[in-house]
Amino acid sequence: MPWCEACTRFYNPNTLHADGTCPNCGAKLAEPTERQGAPWHFWLLTGALAIYLGWRLIQLILLIVK
Repeated sequence: MPWCEACTRFYNPNTLHADGTCPNCGAKLAEPTERQGAPWHFWLLTGALAIYLGWRLIQLILLIVK
């Protein structure tokens, strides 16, 4: 975790600017890295949630129709 002496705090690498500088004071804290996307299990859970909510919507519509 990068430490900024001027701001006296730790930063998560994702909160730094793309060039590795501090968002507050602009000091260089880390080497530039490529941003990573969301992990695969996030998308798996998002898909499962969409399927579940879709099924619950179908059940609600069938309940109203009856």
